[in-house]
Amino acid sequence: MKTAIGTFSLAFLFITIGSVSMAQDLSLKGRSAIELSLGLWGGTKASNTAAATGIQSEAKTSGFAGGLGYSYWLREHLSLTVTVGLLSAQASSTISAFNVTQQASAVIPLLFGIRYYVPDPEPGDNVRPFLSAAVGTYFGSEAKNTLISQQAHTETTFGGRLGVGIDFFLSNHFKLGANVGYHLMADFETTIGARKNYNGADFSLGAGYIF
Repeated sequence: MKTAIGTFSLAFLFITIGSVSMAQDLSLKGRSAIELSLGLWGGTKASNTAAATGIQSEAKTSGFAGGLGYSYWLREHLSLTVTVGLLSAQASSTISAFNVTQQASAVIPLLFGIRYYVPDPEPGDNVRPFLSAAVGTYFGSEAKNTLISQQAHTETTFGGRLGVGIDFFLSNHFKLGANVGYHLMADFETTIGARKNYNGADFSLGAGYIF
């Protein structure tokens, strides 16, 4: 996992440095972008456990796993954003002499926010640092199935994210970016994947198409 992360990060760096030097001047006011972001650290767990009571198989990802975003530039230095992501996901299966239990859960944030680029960029600036802030709804869902019953529940809570990052504009239509931030949310009323709260930091790299 760490080797794959390092390789991807180096490739991202080389592509960015090489491409920004060739990027043309561009103006972003009134334009939009679609961006895909992926988290780049561990937090994924897969295990199989055998005991007298049965066999348990588990797959879990925690921390930022991925997201899809839309941006619209009101000004060269200011854009509106809408993002949906996967903050946590877990699936487990337990087989015993008397029962089979399957359980799955996920936490998905839907956030509306802004990016403020600093210092005030000019149309010819192809490297643009930014501050970001977003608020919205965190959806938590969990389902549990056994041989004799099925249970599922979904609930929402309010929260937000503060972050900093940098965008590298490769051309009039493509960009790469790096982003680090912190999620702060209210507790769920019941546990989702053994937790009621998913406050914490995330780091991601992303690629976007500008139109």
